[in-house]
Amino acid sequence: MRVYVSLAATVLVGLLVGCSSASKAPQSKEAAARATDADEQILKTDPLERNYDPHVIMKRAEAFFEKEDYAEAAVEYQHFLDLHRAHMLAPYAQYRLGLSHSKQVTTLDRDPEHVRQTIDAMENLLKEYPGSAYELDARAKIKEGREHLAAYEIYVGKHYYRQAAYLAALHRFERVLTLYPDVEDSAEAHYYLAKTYKDIGAPERAVEHLIVLLAQYPKAKIRKDGQALLASLNGKAAAAFAAAGAASPPSRMSIPPPLPPLPQTRSLSMNPADITPAGANGNGHAPAIVDCGLNILC
Repeated sequence: MRVYVSLAATVLVGLLVGCSSASKAPQSKEAAARATDADEQILKTDPLERNYDPHVIMKRAEAFFEKEDYAEAAVEYQHFLDLHRAHMLAPYAQYRLGLSHSKQVTTLDRDPEHVRQTIDAMENLLKEYPGSAYELDARAKIKEGREHLAAYEIYVGKHYYRQAAYLAALHRFERVLTLYPDVEDSAEAHYYLAKTYKDIGAPERAVEHLIVLLAQYPKAKIRKDGQALLASLNGKAAAAFAAAGAASPPSRMSIPPPLPPLPQTRSLSMNPADITPAGANGNGHAPAIVDCGLNILC
């Protein structure tokens, strides 16, 4: 009996030593990759009750984020926040949720939904977790997102303008002034509002927007185009005003109230930049207002 016990003890010690030696041996990159994959598989096959463990949820979210699967990462970070909003890692999860949406933002000709989701996530971070370590970057992401949305509205508005869908264009340019008055693209919105009003036969409203452009945006890149358009609309008096660079618009001038808001729209199904601009009417009159193009809502 003692022989068997001694033999068993010897085998156990040998196994422990072998395991210890193996654990100390350096792992190859392939072995590390296999371990990572195995770890992720364990996370994906956790029983239902493990989905409530904050550390498991966070680990899964981080794994997806590192693999650049940002859509799945966003789902996991949101899952964490739904269950553990008071957890010490909640501010981090809220920040990473915003980053996950930010990583999915593409070009201006695509639906900016992820831009809006980035802004919402970062604004929630500032509201629910004030003073967090991620506050400065969150504010920068919000500013970047607002600039993207303003540029998107102008992009779509210019598409409608080229198609002579002037009412739709006016709505888009007005949205920039209403929703994003603090961004640089507001100057471009004033300019294209002036062009649109000019083309529909409302030069007085075009002049009002151009005066605001020249008075309030002295460093705008589109300022010279605005001066030329104002000169063509208002003759020598407008040219003199443009050259003088008045500090403020005349007291009688005021921007007309914005147009009523449009219903929510879908993104364009094709790239507006690739569409040939519509020509002017051949009868010498200003082209008529066209509702919308591309068979979509405006």
